[in-house]
Amino acid sequence: MAAVGFVSPIFALFVLRDLSYPEYGTLSAVYSLVLVGGEIPTGYLGDSVGRRDTLVASKVAMALSLLGFVVVDSFVSYVVVYVVWGLGMALTSGTGAAWLYETLRESLGTEEFTTVRGKGNAIARWSAAVTTILGAVLYGLDPTYPFLAAGLLMLAGAGVVATLPRTAAFDGERESDTGDTAEGPNSPSAREALTLLRERLLRPPLRSFVLFVALLFGVVGAGNGYIQPAAVAVAGDLSLGSVPVVGGLAADATSDGLLGGIGERLELSAATGLGPLYASFAAVAAGISYYAGAIESRVGLRRTLVIVALVVAVAFAVPLAVPLAAVATFYVSQSVQHLLRPMVQRHVNDRTGDAGRATVLSAVSMVVGLARTPFVVLAGFAAGARGPVFAFPALTALLVATLVPLAIVGSPLPESRADEPTADGTAQ
Repeated sequence: MAAVGFVSPIFALFVLRDLSYPEYGTLSAVYSLVLVGGEIPTGYLGDSVGRRDTLVASKVAMALSLLGFVVVDSFVSYVVVYVVWGLGMALTSGTGAAWLYETLRESLGTEEFTTVRGKGNAIARWSAAVTTILGAVLYGLDPTYPFLAAGLLMLAGAGVVATLPRTAAFDGERESDTGDTAEGPNSPSAREALTLLRERLLRPPLRSFVLFVALLFGVVGAGNGYIQPAAVAVAGDLSLGSVPVVGGLAADATSDGLLGGIGERLELSAATGLGPLYASFAAVAAGISYYAGAIESRVGLRRTLVIVALVVAVAFAVPLAVPLAAVATFYVSQSVQHLLRPMVQRHVNDRTGDAGRATVLSAVSMVVGLARTPFVVLAGFAAGARGPVFAFPALTALLVATLVPLAIVGSPLPESRADEPTADGTAQ
């Protein structure tokens, strides 16, 4: 249930009603710090407390954050809801994939992970296609209504997750032979968890693979942050005022001045214009994610990574010569992670044992977050110097400059499915 879809097309507009651009940027930095810093501790919590209970806590935290936006009235209060949201995201990043992998092992088999994860994400994207449009409509009625709807739906999600079974790898109610509650196998000590991370992520075969994926996800994540201003710039520069998705937004941005202040007309036109645009992103991503398992089976993870990296590099570079091509770039940027994430999570899961599984997956998310930082900085300078559309080709330049040497020196791409893990999660 894509609760966040309610707020995705209007989030920046809502925050900038109360805060300045520097304050908005500071909040983004706070969120990033909380998310990156909380990844490993929350992953360890998932291994210690249990997958399902940690996921429930994640949903509750995110619901509280969304509902908090209904009552925020100062920069400090915004910081609080951002911190709570960051913690909620960190709680689910590794634990969700760990729970699904272990559940499938007990039922359909782990070879179905990419297919099930991809189709589940497709359902979320289809849901988002609806909630983004509804969120834009609700914003026109009252700016707080999208956050209220999202918070309530997230709480409903917490209730659903609470009904899911615990995995056999961690059953908090399991009893030992003496009748006492026994500690599950997913409860390594802090020292054991650090040793596990060193053995899994700082050594082949995962070391170069995770770095390759982190750089690719980093450039895509940075590009996503410039879709809204780039859409306005493309529509305005090419006189696309008749385009329903961006026409109204571009017209008001030209007359009122996008950087000169966000007025009521711009807020409403952006909400109604970007709502359908983001809904179309969600629909396309849903279709791609739905077939992630089939693509992995027929193409393979290695070739898929190579193809996607080339597509991203070309799609991000083309708008430099053909600005209108940025529209296609938006769809590529929004879809890449939805295709690759299920495959990447399965690959890491296959090479990680039950003990510390959520910790390792959360550490991978932390590496992705860290890798995104230089891309965000570069995109900001490029957008400031040449406009938001130029952020995309600038990101291509940095992507090529980092991936090519890594591919030559680090051999980051998986060879084949023959390199399967043994029962304890180590490669044969």
